[in-house]
Amino acid sequence: MPHKLMLRVDPHATLNVSTQVKEQLKWLIGIGQIEPFDMLPPAGALADLLGLNRNTVNLVYNQLKDEGIVSMHKGKGTQVLNNEQVEELRTRRKLMHELVKRTTEELSSVNIPASEFFAASLAYTLLQEPVLNTKQRILFIECKEHDYPFYQKAIEQMTGAEVKTVFLEDLLTGKQALFEALEYSNLIITTLNHDNEVKALCSKYDKKVSVIGANAETSVLLDIARLTPGSNISFVCLGKAGAQWMASRMEEAGIEGVYASLAGLDNREDLLQQIEESDLVYASAAAYEEVLALSPGKVKMFPMTLEKSSQSILREMV
Repeated sequence: MPHKLMLRVDPHATLNVSTQVKEQLKWLIGIGQIEPFDMLPPAGALADLLGLNRNTVNLVYNQLKDEGIVSMHKGKGTQVLNNEQVEELRTRRKLMHELVKRTTEELSSVNIPASEFFAASLAYTLLQEPVLNTKQRILFIECKEHDYPFYQKAIEQMTGAEVKTVFLEDLLTGKQALFEALEYSNLIITTLNHDNEVKALCSKYDKKVSVIGANAETSVLLDIARLTPGSNISFVCLGKAGAQWMASRMEEAGIEGVYASLAGLDNREDLLQQIEESDLVYASAAAYEEVLALSPGKVKMFPMTLEKSSQSILREMV
């Protein structure tokens, strides 16, 4: 960015601070003050500038990532993307910018405070929108090492709801991030990977948690079972915990004689070593494209499917 990023937060405003920061960033991106390929400030630096908890800024950056507006890479930072979502944001915000400018000029001419007008506008909008048209919202809590995109997509497909994913690691760092996450919805879902931890967190706030689980598709287990005895394979997910889940599915299926190692996208040096030493690499859907690019001849998908009982739980939420 060619200039210092100037944001402000108002702790007394109706909107929570994370929404204030997110919407200001979207506004600046939309009107072109922050451009595609620009790097956003490190979460810690922006948090210090605004007097906020670093987890709040991390939450905002993750929300922008979920909306397709930025990319986040460990060690590289948070970068504004140049894609369809950003282009649509720019088109809409530029139109809004002109409307807001004209409106604030008219308000000034009749001595109506802009803050009062926009608060009244929110009230007007809420009263005009039928509650029946409101889309159901679900909060999904999972760790960063498992294939959380698989679960989010499955929940969206089976419920038709808007699903927001938050990471357990972020919630464990402080109460503020947990408060903001729980404000999103009373419908909370986690996986069998972390059900006890999530239930313990949410029970303090009288929140019920539904738990879902997944299995490996039978086809991939049959594929592994047919490998030559003594084969060296690797399981790769977003992190080693996810890879361990994949290996456990093989063990539960009673497959023996195959030597398995674990790797995650979050440790590239270890990942490259495991790929080099393996005869075959099985990658989760979330890791597949990146791993395939590293070793096209060795990599196979490790497809997952929701448990039948989990499908029933999600159907009952609709």
